[in-house]
Amino acid sequence: MQQINRDVDSLVAAATFIDDEGRESEKKTSGDEIISPSSFDINVASDLSNSVASRFHLIWSVFQAHSGAEDEFIWPALKMKIESKKKTRSDGNTSDSTACSSNVKKETSSGGKKCGCESFLEQEAYEEDHAEEETMFKQINTTLRRLNGSFRFYHSNRDPRPTALSIIKKVILLLKEQTDQLTQHLTVHLEKEETQCLPMVKKHLSNEEISELVGNIMGKRSAELMGKILNLAVCSLPGDERDDMVRCLKKAMGGTFFEKWLTMGGWNGGEEGKLKRKRKNSTASEVDEKRSASPHAMHTHATGAAHGISDDEASDKPKKMPKFQGHITDARMRNPSRYYVRNDESGNELIWNSAVAKRTGLKALKCVPVFTQSELTPTFEFSESRGAMVLGCEHYSRSCKLRHPETGQLFTCRLCCEEIRQSNTGTYESLPVLDRHAVSEVLCMKCGSLQPVGKNCVNKDCEAADKPFAKYFCSICNLYDDDETKDIYHCPYCNVCRKGKGLGIDFRHCMRCNACIGMSEYETHACIPQRLSGNCAICKESMFESTEPLRGMKCGHVMHLSCYNEYAHRSLFMKITCPTCRKVFDNMRG
Repeated sequence: MQQINRDVDSLVAAATFIDDEGRESEKKTSGDEIISPSSFDINVASDLSNSVASRFHLIWSVFQAHSGAEDEFIWPALKMKIESKKKTRSDGNTSDSTACSSNVKKETSSGGKKCGCESFLEQEAYEEDHAEEETMFKQINTTLRRLNGSFRFYHSNRDPRPTALSIIKKVILLLKEQTDQLTQHLTVHLEKEETQCLPMVKKHLSNEEISELVGNIMGKRSAELMGKILNLAVCSLPGDERDDMVRCLKKAMGGTFFEKWLTMGGWNGGEEGKLKRKRKNSTASEVDEKRSASPHAMHTHATGAAHGISDDEASDKPKKMPKFQGHITDARMRNPSRYYVRNDESGNELIWNSAVAKRTGLKALKCVPVFTQSELTPTFEFSESRGAMVLGCEHYSRSCKLRHPETGQLFTCRLCCEEIRQSNTGTYESLPVLDRHAVSEVLCMKCGSLQPVGKNCVNKDCEAADKPFAKYFCSICNLYDDDETKDIYHCPYCNVCRKGKGLGIDFRHCMRCNACIGMSEYETHACIPQRLSGNCAICKESMFESTEPLRGMKCGHVMHLSCYNEYAHRSLFMKITCPTCRKVFDNMRG
């Protein structure tokens, strides 16, 4: 809130140059000589307003997660623990209960701290604080919208705009009043949590219970919200406290892929995180040097002059040929229409344009990759929801192809690559698995530009420049999906994308199972550590990253839904036995 208050104070300072009638005032010297005209700059004020709004919504979303965690998890856990202790005292030695009551009276009369039993009665006060703060957040949100609307009103008039300026000043002053009130309320509330709530948690809950409680809270937090929380921590917490927070999160999420998600998202801060960022920002020459042993590079050396590469470049001594030689059998290799690489200074840099090269006779550099015509040709699939052919494949609708991080080939998706890989036919027998997380380049199927992974095409002349490659894009999994009927979310604990609306909406992540569980089934599901880490008991295929729906049984074990249906059909007139633990269930009700 400190940065928000500073920006609001700057808005108030600028608004002082607007008089009560909505005119911009001027400062004058004692000799009536104008020193400077009005210091109110509508563009600066608008930028400050946008900064306040972005920070405000960040804090609001984190506040909602924080207050929700208290009301839904922390207080119920404390209540259950305290009631359990009370029951133990009543069943055992009543002297403990008498002592507790005596301590309450003694501490209350002396003005000291209350014991856990007495302090717990303040839960309703905390819930009232949360409700009051939520009302304040909504009021500020309304005021920010009014301020944004007043800026639009200002620009829509060609007059001196006194009415618009008058409104802007009034709204800014109102915003100042509301943010001061919220800041004061949050300061008191957080101080009360640190002096009352936090000591209660430490007193009544063990470290293991606290860790499990944090895991339950985080299990409903989406990747987007976790990113916001970490952003806020980076901006507001000292280094030591920030590291402690991340360390506690990692401990609570032990056994999951949360740490991997932190590293891949650049939150690690260690050497691994630096290497990750270095790989993301590597130039084209570094990328192709790394892939110099790939079939693409080998074929570029071998056929240099024929494909627009100078004799000096083509004469470089090739490195050892890899086992996979699928491209060597193709007679014609071509460059992409354009080739963009990541540049630390200017973002994406164009280093190759086939149209310009054709007009000027320019030859391609060695670092510009080559592909077969079939790889560069767009692929289509029939969309039932749209009733027409769309760009993509049978697995995903999308307008881009992925470049294999090891072989350099282009595939519409990783599943297409996997189908070819498992076919074990001819030259594709040694094709490596396409690691979705390692993909760094994609090819736009609308303009043929090869470019760093991103949501939109970087070619400004492409029709896809203003539209994303797909409705859903995950920068961690490099997943693109344009299916309008499908809901997808990224789970930061599985570190993969799942079908569904999201954590806290229709799924929760169980840290012990390391699996996303439906909200309706979460409270009653049987926990089995790493329940998805093995293979399906029927088809023996991996389940953790499976794109097929899964079916959980009452015993907690999981199999593919199609496998379950086939397995249950065989036992149509008998009891179903779990193939893993042999527990018997009623038919078709596993």
